[in-house]
Amino acid sequence: MTGSDAQDSAAGGRPVAGGSPVGGLALEDIGWERIQLVLRFTGDDAPWDTLRLEHVVTDDSPPRGPMPPTWMGMADAGARVVRFNVMLGPGQAPLAGGTWRLTVGTDPPRTLPLTAYDAIEVFLAERTFRYRGGRYRVAPRIDPEHHALELAIVHHRTGRRRPWYRRRPAWTTATRLRRRIFAGLLEWHQARARRTGRRILFTSDSNARLAGNLAVVHDRMVARGLDREYELTTILKPSVTASRTWRDRWRLPRVLAGADVILLDDYQPVIYRLPPDPGRRIVQLWHASGAFKTVGYSRVGKPGGPSPFWRRHKNYTAAIVSGQHDVPYYAEAFGIPEERVVPTGIPRMDRFFDEEGRAAGRAAAVAAFPAIDGRKVMLFAPTFRGHGPRDAWYDYDRVDWAGLHAASAAADAIVIVKMHPFVADPPPIPEPLRDRLIDGTRAPIDVNDLLFAVDLLITDYSSIVFEFSTLLRPMLFFAYDLEEYVASRDFYVPFTEFVPGRIARTFDEVLDALRDGEFEFEKVAAFARRHFDHLDGGATDRVIDELIVGR
Repeated sequence: MTGSDAQDSAAGGRPVAGGSPVGGLALEDIGWERIQLVLRFTGDDAPWDTLRLEHVVTDDSPPRGPMPPTWMGMADAGARVVRFNVMLGPGQAPLAGGTWRLTVGTDPPRTLPLTAYDAIEVFLAERTFRYRGGRYRVAPRIDPEHHALELAIVHHRTGRRRPWYRRRPAWTTATRLRRRIFAGLLEWHQARARRTGRRILFTSDSNARLAGNLAVVHDRMVARGLDREYELTTILKPSVTASRTWRDRWRLPRVLAGADVILLDDYQPVIYRLPPDPGRRIVQLWHASGAFKTVGYSRVGKPGGPSPFWRRHKNYTAAIVSGQHDVPYYAEAFGIPEERVVPTGIPRMDRFFDEEGRAAGRAAAVAAFPAIDGRKVMLFAPTFRGHGPRDAWYDYDRVDWAGLHAASAAADAIVIVKMHPFVADPPPIPEPLRDRLIDGTRAPIDVNDLLFAVDLLITDYSSIVFEFSTLLRPMLFFAYDLEEYVASRDFYVPFTEFVPGRIARTFDEVLDALRDGEFEFEKVAAFARRHFDHLDGGATDRVIDELIVGR
């Protein structure tokens, strides 16, 4: 089957005219960055502002498009680089099945002929993205009649689950009934909602209390007296798999329908079921800082990756990031245009740029771990393996606990081991070694408070590196399964080029680094400057003024 039901509501396209040559453009290269087709051109200039992918209309295909480039820029030697995110076409859906041709102009669009393309094998750029229930193929080719670049799109629904998906239990009658009741209540309240511009909802499916960016923004609005001007409401639940209270189940449709601004900080399924409403803003205050390992739609075609036809994340009005460098990655991950991603900075990180905030965080760390007072502190904080909270794990057999204890004793240091919350099994630290190796996984302290007391961070693929880099302290990366992690999860930038520190592939190499004290510390400052546009502690006020109250 070709085409896709997800595109049926897309805007109408137009037939593509042959036209006359635009200029002497040569296609120098064609390739992929995850789900984005990347083209490199050299030669005479062209009207780049009207460059588009146009759907070639046939008798059996309704018109679609057009699709402008996701990004354009200049490369070395005057070459022009153009990116098309094929999963973010008209209507924020993947490009519809059929043929798409590169064109310029608008009335009507004209085919963009190429003067040279023989130096590359265009057909080798064909790519198939497999996902749960189907596959999506993009086959670049050159139309010999018009010398134009075309994309042949074929979407085939198989209806079969990919082997990496765990089969979920069937919905019960009660579950279906609850969803129908919720949808009915939401529709009823939505029809009667009156916009005041004053109702702001803070909601999370990851915490039983306000935490992280949500808490910082909420408390700052109260401190500025904005709670007297705006109606601040909070609805939370401990996790995505937890159940809401009956009170919240009845409140939620009414509050969602009436909210003028909805603030969330993580994946939240109920938000993606909201009907379009131009009077409502949905702002994602994502909990992580910076873009490291791929997430969301960047993982289409990867094990455990999403369907490109989902609507999750795509109704965000805005999402925040730490700096302009990470805007393209977050836009790709959320399936939204890049102009919706705003580099305000991360509210919960404002205290990283405040001396009193740093001192308070360090005091909290010492209170939680009295043994670290007056000693060097190492934090071992790797991320989990697996697809999520249901199957998260870490290979503790890779860790030489006795060797780590000996290295810490030699440096008169304490090592705090803090595993990702998804990992249920505690680190098996032998009892005789617990004088210097402390399991801090379940300690009641925010990891950001703990960072202020840490002298050396040992991690792997965790986004904690962004926060720690602003403290300008050394890092060591224990990447024992780098090739496997790249194959299943991958990174936005190659790991070896990205990380601001020394990489160890075995634990013996970790111990060697601890003994010789060489961590490639010179990479840290440049890393922080690249990923943070604002090192001023003003992110919270920027979020409030630019995205919430609109001042």
